[in-house]
Amino acid sequence: MMRDGNRCGHDPAHPRWFAPPENHANRPGVLRRLIARIREYYVSPQKILPGLNAVNESDRQQRSERREACIALLGCILHYTELVTLRVGIPQPDGSFQGLTMEFLAEISGLGERRAERAVHDLKAAGIITVHPIAQRIDGCAYKGIAAIRTVSRHLFAVFGLGQWLEHERRKAKERRDKKMEKHRRKAQGHVRMAMNAQHDPKPQPEPETGAAARKNEMVPAAEFFAGIRASLKGRGPPS
Repeated sequence: MMRDGNRCGHDPAHPRWFAPPENHANRPGVLRRLIARIREYYVSPQKILPGLNAVNESDRQQRSERREACIALLGCILHYTELVTLRVGIPQPDGSFQGLTMEFLAEISGLGERRAERAVHDLKAAGIITVHPIAQRIDGCAYKGIAAIRTVSRHLFAVFGLGQWLEHERRKAKERRDKKMEKHRRKAQGHVRMAMNAQHDPKPQPEPETGAAARKNEMVPAAEFFAGIRASLKGRGPPS
């Protein structure tokens, strides 16, 4: 097998493409079509995505192993793209959004982390994706970096003639998301009402017993008990 000097296992004649993880549900058709179409860049980089090809600031076309890395990583990014916002990550049930770490993207793309980082740099420089770093404050003066939020440019779809299809799918995805969020909101409101009702309606106490049942369960003081025995024996003679 032919290998390049970067020792990454790249074979120019047989590039390795992104393959979705097993058991993943099918992604929307427009995303799957674009993932397949971006492979055209490997054969004709100067014609298909000239902006990406030019990030190396050279008149020569981008090296084949770098093209392979860009296509593999971009395929992974598109697989995890949320259609409504074109953000890359996993929507959460509460409406928040979880970005993907560089380590995760590299592993799923089948790339080494350094090679994946260079591909992200190229895709960002070409305007194909944007990256928004996020830091979480952990005390008064320290911050912890968490997974960045990446966004795919809608112009990438237009380059491959998929712009109108994208907008149609985005409208449908927004309707699905809105219905899901409304269902989640109503469910949460139902739980709140149940909790409030439980606070205002305590468990009913049993009715006090009356009559014979009350007298039967009434506790008699010890002094009265023995006085009653003496009274019952009073006047009785010795046994014959």
